[in-house]
Amino acid sequence: MTIERLMELLDKWKLWMHTDNHRLGYPIKSILLSSGGDATNAFDEMYEASENDNVKILDAAISDLDRNERQAIYHRYLNGPRPMYYELKLEIAIDNLLKIIESKINA
Repeated sequence: MTIERLMELLDKWKLWMHTDNHRLGYPIKSILLSSGGDATNAFDEMYEASENDNVKILDAAISDLDRNERQAIYHRYLNGPRPMYYELKLEIAIDNLLKIIESKINA
């Protein structure tokens, strides 16, 4: 995984963290409304589902970071409190995230 791909996923994670999910387990699309045979958006839907899974994996990896590293990520992407030695801790957090998710997410 490249650093550019990780930065892209972190930006998507930031958007994911800021969205509310109040569907209460209901599917986004109903099977009853399917016309059966419309595949115009099939690839886009598969890509979005895959990216959503990648963001969830990244969220779990961020949760596994050391508290100071996690705070640095939260400060950078979610405007959380700024830890001491922020730049150093953010750099270490990014390096650790690259190591953690390299085998779990396909670049």
